[in-house]
Amino acid sequence: MQAKTALGRLIAFVSIAAAVVLIVVSMIVVDQRPRTHDAYIFAYSAGITPEVDGRIVAIHIRNDQFVHKGDVLLQIDPEPFELKLQQAKAQVAALQADINLTGRQVNAQGSGAEAAAREVDRARQQLALAHDTLAREQPLLAKGFVTTQQIDEARTNERTAASQLSAAIQQAAQAKEAVGDVESLKAQLLGAQAVEALAARDLRETVIRATVDGRVTGFNLALGSFAVSGHPLFTLIDDNSWYAVANFRETDLRGMHTGDAAQIWVMGHEGQPLHGVVESLGAGVQPEGAAGPGLPQVDRNLNWVVVAQRFPVWVRLDQPSQPFLRIGATASVRVSHARTD
Repeated sequence: MQAKTALGRLIAFVSIAAAVVLIVVSMIVVDQRPRTHDAYIFAYSAGITPEVDGRIVAIHIRNDQFVHKGDVLLQIDPEPFELKLQQAKAQVAALQADINLTGRQVNAQGSGAEAAAREVDRARQQLALAHDTLAREQPLLAKGFVTTQQIDEARTNERTAASQLSAAIQQAAQAKEAVGDVESLKAQLLGAQAVEALAARDLRETVIRATVDGRVTGFNLALGSFAVSGHPLFTLIDDNSWYAVANFRETDLRGMHTGDAAQIWVMGHEGQPLHGVVESLGAGVQPEGAAGPGLPQVDRNLNWVVVAQRFPVWVRLDQPSQPFLRIGATASVRVSHARTD
């Protein structure tokens, strides 16, 4: 009887010890490899937005279609933009013709101004000659070597030369002022070329292309729909980078680092586990009852007891191109504290 009692006590002691060891091991495992079921799948997406207004005349996509970067998705009616481009090109051509014509006129005006300047020099020489002649002949009048008539002619020649010089100076000034330039036309040409470039850009924007490799979603347009610039038409999910955003308790973050390996299970596809790398640890969440922009909001499960806050941990998937990956899909994430780098 005593042997049975001792055996029972031994079995109970061993069971308790095993349970304690199991709990300790489980705590160590959980601490070294924390796991959460509060996670979801995420990928960046782009709202495909036209930059010009117009009627959609061609559609090359459907919902859930995979497209490559640069593929043509939609075509907006290009005719109005082709006409605007032709108009802009005509304006550029007209200004270039005006510049050429005005340039020739400026050259002719410049030649006229140079001729007027040469005429001023000639008139100055004539005035100097008439002045020297009068100065030379006046002393000879008293000696009888020249007549009074010759002196009068010399004075008349001097006055005439002075008058001609004055007229030549005035004409030269007018000719100089008449010389134009093409600078204002060149400035107008720059503006017209900018308008032409914008018209060409608008014409290119009538062809809407894929900005990334990804999948089309939210497409519900029919041929003939009117596209409005600045208003998204549908969404293109970037298929190059998929993430699992997992909300871990703050107590689990103490040993977690960027670069840690992670394993991800997507609900409905648990038999196809994915692998990834911790890319970032949440630096903050929206506190309850507080207002602040740009912070994610993660609700606590229990309001009547103090529980650890959870922070979003972003895990980048190593195998992004999986057909079952969908934004918002429920997932479980387990992180190992072994670094992958």
